[in-house]
Amino acid sequence: MNILIAVIVLGVLVFVHEFGHFIVAKWANVYVEKFSIGFGPVLLRKKYGETEYVLSALPLGGYVKMYGEQNDDEPGLENYDTTKEGRSFKDKSGWHKAAIVFAGPLFNVIFAILIFWGLYMTGIPSYSAVIGTVEYGSVAENAGLKAGDRIVAVDNEKIRSWNEFVSIIADKPNEKVTITLSDNRQINLTIGEKEVADIFGDKEKIGSIGASLQIDAVIGEVMPNMAAAEAGLLKGDKILSINGEEILSWNDSADLIRSKPGQELMVIVERQGKELPFKLTPKPTEQGSGENKKTVGLIGIAPIDGDINVRYGPVDAMVMGLEKSYELTKIIYLGFAKLVQREIPADSLGGPILIVETAAQSAESGFSALLIFMAAISINLAVFNLLPIPVLDGGQLAIIGAEGIMGRPLGEKALGAFQMFGLLVIISLMVFAFYNDIMRLIK
Repeated sequence: MNILIAVIVLGVLVFVHEFGHFIVAKWANVYVEKFSIGFGPVLLRKKYGETEYVLSALPLGGYVKMYGEQNDDEPGLENYDTTKEGRSFKDKSGWHKAAIVFAGPLFNVIFAILIFWGLYMTGIPSYSAVIGTVEYGSVAENAGLKAGDRIVAVDNEKIRSWNEFVSIIADKPNEKVTITLSDNRQINLTIGEKEVADIFGDKEKIGSIGASLQIDAVIGEVMPNMAAAEAGLLKGDKILSINGEEILSWNDSADLIRSKPGQELMVIVERQGKELPFKLTPKPTEQGSGENKKTVGLIGIAPIDGDINVRYGPVDAMVMGLEKSYELTKIIYLGFAKLVQREIPADSLGGPILIVETAAQSAESGFSALLIFMAAISINLAVFNLLPIPVLDGGQLAIIGAEGIMGRPLGEKALGAFQMFGLLVIISLMVFAFYNDIMRLIK
């Protein structure tokens, strides 16, 4: 079942990518000979009009074969086909060729935006904007905010969830704002700031008022092949104590577990009215990069998604979809850069096996989680294909740009060497990713 889910996810994303090349090639009046999804045994082959459509068993790639991509596509006089006259890919302008090549990654990004757009319109699980705890001496305490206060607006901007509130506050360090509460009180305060680490461990300063959401320590997800699953913890278990220390919120449990990598813990949970003990050891995991790298403990659990479902109108949902897609694209590019700079360990690179595992975990968390995973992989596919490596779309764009600057096509020898280099790079990356996948399974 896990493999089937991954096959469907990859198949859809490969189709979207190749459809981008295909539809723009048609728009540019290029003769498209074949539209193929997958490799290996052919499952379906059908010629419709001038194009042959092929579906193969392994959806790990695909291609659109256009007349004039290869030199041997040019027929002799005895085989001359007037339907292809003026429709060769290589005879098109540089702008047309670049548009065809760029369309694949572009369609992957558009697909991700549409996924997020749909999710935001149908509803995103979130937490109510209710203050759980207020830090002593914080901006929030000095302004009179207290636990239980429900926030409905910031500077007349409606607040529908805790995430919306935190996002607005984070973007306004040292700014004066007016917070409106559900009892119509208005609190005027100047937002403070705090230093936090991003997903790569790099420090940044954001706005903060010293108030936090209190999430119950109830397990919403148990990830397979991790300490929690192996110990027997289940979705719905409420964590009561860890090593004898009372747990009052999800943050209490997360902080304690992260601080004990490799150390055995005694976890007491409440399940169906009974208290049950479990022994488990958090997996030591490196997080951050460079000077900010540290080892934390993980057991493979996540909190419940939220207590409300927030829906947005079409326009707001599209704006948020664009923002989320931009955010993911930025993170992926930074990840690639830090991988090259060796600030992120090379063994974090994953291949098809990791995709299968992650797709299965996402599916277990619900259809929305699977769609979010698909959107993230779609943007990954776009970013990866735009790397300036020959045989990838980015490499093809580099060749088209070079030919435009020189005013002539690259020589066959130079082009062949360039593509061979790119092929070796891609094969090396695939082998390394498979190796990492296998080593993860062994560990």
